[in-house]
Amino acid sequence: MNKVWLVTKREVMTQVSSRAFQIGSAIMVLLAFLGAMLPGMFAGKEDSAEEKTKIAVAGSVSDLGPVLLDGFDVSTVPDPAVARAAVSDGSVAAALIEDPTAEPLGWLIVAKTEPPDDLLAALTVSPAVELLEPPNVGMIVKAIASMVFAVVFFMIVIMFGQTAATNTVVEKQTRVIEILLAAVPARVLLAGKILGNAVLAFATVVALLAAGVAGALFGGLGETLKNYQEQIGAALGGETSLLSMFGPALAWFAVFFLVAFVMFSSLMAGSAAMVSRIEEVGSVLTPTIMLVMIPYFLVIFFQDNLTVMRWLSYIPFSSPIAMPLRLVIGDAVWWEAVVALLILTVTTLGSIYLGGRIYSNSILRTGARTKLQDALKSAA
Repeated sequence: MNKVWLVTKREVMTQVSSRAFQIGSAIMVLLAFLGAMLPGMFAGKEDSAEEKTKIAVAGSVSDLGPVLLDGFDVSTVPDPAVARAAVSDGSVAAALIEDPTAEPLGWLIVAKTEPPDDLLAALTVSPAVELLEPPNVGMIVKAIASMVFAVVFFMIVIMFGQTAATNTVVEKQTRVIEILLAAVPARVLLAGKILGNAVLAFATVVALLAAGVAGALFGGLGETLKNYQEQIGAALGGETSLLSMFGPALAWFAVFFLVAFVMFSSLMAGSAAMVSRIEEVGSVLTPTIMLVMIPYFLVIFFQDNLTVMRWLSYIPFSSPIAMPLRLVIGDAVWWEAVVALLILTVTTLGSIYLGGRIYSNSILRTGARTKLQDALKSAA
């Protein structure tokens, strides 16, 4: 175990000290921050570009007070039906309807998808709100979850899996591998290489998520999610805390991600050992990359099809994305995640054996590309 740790430490230190890794990681974190920040900032600019929010009033205008009336483009309408029609066709952003039954102000705000923030802020007490076209909270949740799980998983696995593969060929090309194998067995070397890349991959995921959260809070996107919090909670079974909705799924995603990363990295590093030139890495990695890409697109395209998603959540190559997504929308329970994780773990153990066998039988072969059947044979 000490030898595995030494190889792991070497792999981590080699990559962290690389200028390419430092610059690439900084760019990814910056893009995650900007990607989460800009939507909220642009939304704020669009709101501020309009001088006064247009509202229709059905009731006694004088009861609203001069401060409220001076801050908005107010038009009076004869009855609530006309006010709702104006909101529905987009003539006004919202309508204020006098309604003695609407607590606590006796006024009702009518909006299409969400009430204007400036109108809510102008009222000292939050009034009753009626939405003509409530947002599809299920779509909001799926969009956020699929973006986090699918994109992060796809990007990190491809990036660090290819890094492990490339480093394998570089060590083979420069004959460094012969020195390393004199100190540690091939399977120990492969295990340390995979664990080192797994540590870096997990740290990168944490950094990207932290940058995304910081960007969302800085740009105001977090406030938008907070406005939908009660509606999302009601749609998902009455929970009102965003952390309680996404927290368990994120924890499951972290576990699935680590196990699946080991699976794909084992196959990539083992495949790379069959070639001796960097130019040939792409060809031997293509089958494994397809095992990452196809499930990624299937989850993105079929995320609204619960039947397909249930199947995908048990297939080991797609379960790291599909199962956490099902947990977020409430379509899966904990024991289903355990079953999917067991299937993924068994597949990963098989991948470790397969990748280790190919790696051990190919890493010292130079020249022409080693055939797969030769790489699977027992070493002489």
